[in-house]
Amino acid sequence: MRELVTATGPGAVGPHGRRKAELRPVSSNALKYFVAVARSGSIRRAAEELQVAASAISRLIQLLEEELGAELLERHRGHKGLKLTAEGQVVLNYAKSIEAGLDAVRDDIRSLKTIRTGKVRFGISESFTREFVPQFLHRFHAAYPGIVFEVIVAGGNKLTAMLANHDIDVSLSYITPDAFNVSVVEQAMTTPCLLVARSHPFAQREFVDVAECAGEDIALPDASLTIRESYVRMFAKARVRPRGLLVTNSFELMRASAGAGLTIAVVDRYFGDHEAPAGMAYVPLRGQGLDRWPLNVSIHADRDLPAAASIFVEHLRTAVRSVAADR
Repeated sequence: MRELVTATGPGAVGPHGRRKAELRPVSSNALKYFVAVARSGSIRRAAEELQVAASAISRLIQLLEEELGAELLERHRGHKGLKLTAEGQVVLNYAKSIEAGLDAVRDDIRSLKTIRTGKVRFGISESFTREFVPQFLHRFHAAYPGIVFEVIVAGGNKLTAMLANHDIDVSLSYITPDAFNVSVVEQAMTTPCLLVARSHPFAQREFVDVAECAGEDIALPDASLTIRESYVRMFAKARVRPRGLLVTNSFELMRASAGAGLTIAVVDRYFGDHEAPAGMAYVPLRGQGLDRWPLNVSIHADRDLPAAASIFVEHLRTAVRSVAADR
């Protein structure tokens, strides 16, 4: 807010016959007093409500008029109560907008105070239990040390059902099944690759065609994981019937079986650290049927999240966007 004080000198004459005031810093009292007068219709009543001298209110309003070069109040003897001029109504509307802005600032400050503590219920697919989620939670905890996490690891179908039933606040999964009351609020597209033991012949290749997986023992996700549909679609387009030596609901077991040389596995690179685990190699996939996988941040469509969960979701969306930019 700017404050007005008079500084006489050559210049135009103000609305009350005085020389016009020069613009200098002014306190918020000028607008505050003007609003009180406009609402009460009387300088005297405004002075009583604010518990200040009527002369102080009158003086600051006059200074405000001089600065704006317009009369804000109709001052006619015989009228009961002061009335606003057209210019006064403009100033009143402006003052109300400032009050609304201050209310919004107060609400934001209260929200910041509430997110210093709280709990976030976070559902994730198992693929993100290594680098990405621990690194993200570490960064978030550094910014909001009072917020704790309850993390559920499950497949996309279960995570979507938990969102719909308000059992979790947000989920991170590859595929979010369609549901009326669940919304995807952020999505990044990632490209799967092959994970093999370093002793496997594919480990020395620049890339492997999807069709070449036909003769290999492979680890596959079971039907409880929504990502299985992507595997089925990929191998069908490549005209490959994969030899599923290991079918499981655990991505970690799929990776471990590849590392042990038992199988190969089609996976996504770990986020955050793009180096393959010791004794293993990531090999790019090419060929017909290879699709990108959607990485989704999802929330309940009709629920207002608690402050802690809301700020968590915004940070998570930013992190997922960085994944997309890095791919």
